[in-house]
Amino acid sequence: MPDLTAMIQRIQTVYLLLGALALAATGLFEVPWSDPAAQRYAWFVPSVAGLVVGTVATALGAIFLYERRKTQRTVVYGLQVLTIVLAGVLYGGLYTTGTLTFTDPTGILWSRTIVLLLPMVAYVLFRLARRGIESDIELVESMDRIR
Repeated sequence: MPDLTAMIQRIQTVYLLLGALALAATGLFEVPWSDPAAQRYAWFVPSVAGLVVGTVATALGAIFLYERRKTQRTVVYGLQVLTIVLAGVLYGGLYTTGTLTFTDPTGILWSRTIVLLLPMVAYVLFRLARRGIESDIELVESMDRIR
């Protein structure tokens, strides 16, 4: 059974959880699912949904790799790549249909803006998690040298 208090006390756990929540929040908005890109391209909705679900599940799974720091670092690096691919699919689909905009004549499109910012926020959170994991690895290696 994993030591939950040790896992929760690590800042990278918080970053991974927040990154997963940021990407999961993409599903709460209608922009990716009802956009003209969803009607024009058959690949758009399954690609976005698959990448969101896969990235969120991987982020949640990475939390439990806290005892194997180097493996966790590799998984988090993969999360960063998946997040970039998700952003590319999302932005690319919206761009090709001409709907990659933040405003319209009535003002700012808040739901679209939030959906477009969530992958960037998740990427930053995953980067912060990786930085925390790398500092843990360095700390453990320095402690091994002291012994």
